[in-house]
Amino acid sequence: MSFVSKQNGKRLTFFTMCCPSKVGGAHVRQVPARKHLKNLLPIGAIACLLAVTTTAIQGCNQQAKETPSHEAQPGDTLVVKGGAEIRLTHTFKPGEPNGLFDGGISVTSDQSVTSTAEVNAVCSMPDLPNWPQYDNIYGRWLTDGETPGVEGGKTDWQLLLYFNGQTEEKGREPAPAWAQRLAQNLCRKGDFQDD
Repeated sequence: MSFVSKQNGKRLTFFTMCCPSKVGGAHVRQVPARKHLKNLLPIGAIACLLAVTTTAIQGCNQQAKETPSHEAQPGDTLVVKGGAEIRLTHTFKPGEPNGLFDGGISVTSDQSVTSTAEVNAVCSMPDLPNWPQYDNIYGRWLTDGETPGVEGGKTDWQLLLYFNGQTEEKGREPAPAWAQRLAQNLCRKGDFQDD
C-alpha cells in the first residue's frame, strides 16, 4: 500500500511495509518511496540490460527463410549454409534435359562479402534408363557488371551428387560449401521436395 503526504511543503510518496519482528509477530512501518527506488534501481538496470541483450541476440540469430527455387523471385534467399546466404539475382531458364540454366545468384558471407555467380543445374531421377544417376550443379564466378547467361565461359566449379549419397568434384576449383544445398533446392530434393 502506498500513500502521498506533504512534509515541509514537499510531496512525498510512502510505502507501507509489513516487517517481521525479532521478538515475534510483525510491525508496520512507512518508508519513503525514494528509498525503495534506490534499492530497486540495480534490479531495474539488470532487467533492462537483460532485455536489451536478449533482443540483440535474437536479432543476430535470425536466419533468412529459404525459398524454394520454383517460387523464388529475384532478391529471395535460396539457401543459407555455412555462414553464407545465397540470393537469386536472375531467374533460371528451364532447359533440356530437365535443367535450369543461366541463373544468377549473389553470395553474401558472414563477413558481409558479396560475390556473384552464374549457376546451372541438371536434375536427374534415380533408376531412369539413359539418365545419369546423379544431379549436376556447376557454376562460374562473375566479374563486376557481368550478367548471367550472356557471355558463357569456363566452369569454375562443378559438383555431382550421386543418388547413393556420394559426391564428386569436377571443376577447376572446389565447389562452394553451399552448392549441394542449392542443388537440392533447384532439383526439389531433400528439404525442398514437393509434397
